[in-house]
Amino acid sequence: VQLTVAVTDSAVSWTSLSNGYLTSQFYTAAIDPATPGSRVVVGGLQDNGTHFTNSSQVTNAWQWVSGGDGSYCAVAPGCAYFYFSKQEGKTAKVRLDTLTGTVLAYERIDPISPGEYRFINPFILDPNNSDIMYMAEGRRLWRNDDLSQIALNNGWDSISTNWVQLPDTVPGSDIEISTLAASTT
Repeated sequence: VQLTVAVTDSAVSWTSLSNGYLTSQFYTAAIDPATPGSRVVVGGLQDNGTHFTNSSQVTNAWQWVSGGDGSYCAVAPGCAYFYFSKQEGKTAKVRLDTLTGTVLAYERIDPISPGEYRFINPFILDPNNSDIMYMAEGRRLWRNDDLSQIALNNGWDSISTNWVQLPDTVPGSDIEISTLAASTT
């Protein structure tokens, strides 16, 4: 934010009013579902990638951990793994240093498919088993039955490992899955 009081001058002078003002728009955020009081938070931000914090101080800077348009994210219990996505369903399984937010290893894990993903495409971890993931793709729903079998080799290609496309997910040709939820029961 800047201000000028003489917009018609031949050399316009601007004064910054930002005073450290920062703004970001989260699409999603995730916390560790198994550790009460954990300060670990990750969030996907519009146009600004995915960021991480483990600080309760609101003025502390967050660590950038993934690029693109930050989208959906999830944290496996105990911060064992983190899952980040960006535009058009590109999703990664990530191991982070939970003190610094440094990425230690990653692997892209979205299923090999026609790629009819929404720009900000939903996925969730099963609340009863964090090694199971559900991911929307247009009218289809995919399930990965064992994320633990996906090694982190710093690769960035879609995979087929343990992905199953659920049959006849959504009837009709103009309906897309836009959100997902799973019950613990």
